[in-house]
Amino acid sequence: MDIQTEQHQDKSIIKLDTGTIQGPEASQIQNTVLDLIQNGSKIIVVDLSKMDYITSWGIGTLIHAFTTCTNRNVNYYLTGVNEKILNILRKVKLDKIFTIKKSVYF
Repeated sequence: MDIQTEQHQDKSIIKLDTGTIQGPEASQIQNTVLDLIQNGSKIIVVDLSKMDYITSWGIGTLIHAFTTCTNRNVNYYLTGVNEKILNILRKVKLDKIFTIKKSVYF
């Protein structure tokens, strides 16, 4: 899995270049979040626009990243959420927990 990051002052954008998140990608994403926070990011945006589907691994990974950010007073946003993924997040009520933005540039 290829994870790309962009920096815009204190905001970091994590772009996931994968159809879905499985086990190995989960630790890669979490390590990226921790690195960005340690380097001073105050806003983390996870871009899901290249994801087709989200599994329980993916949901767990997003929750873990959210918790990591929240515990460190870092704002956490999702963007690029397609209708299929949004419906899954709605079913498990995570659309009420995550802040979902339409674009990475807000």
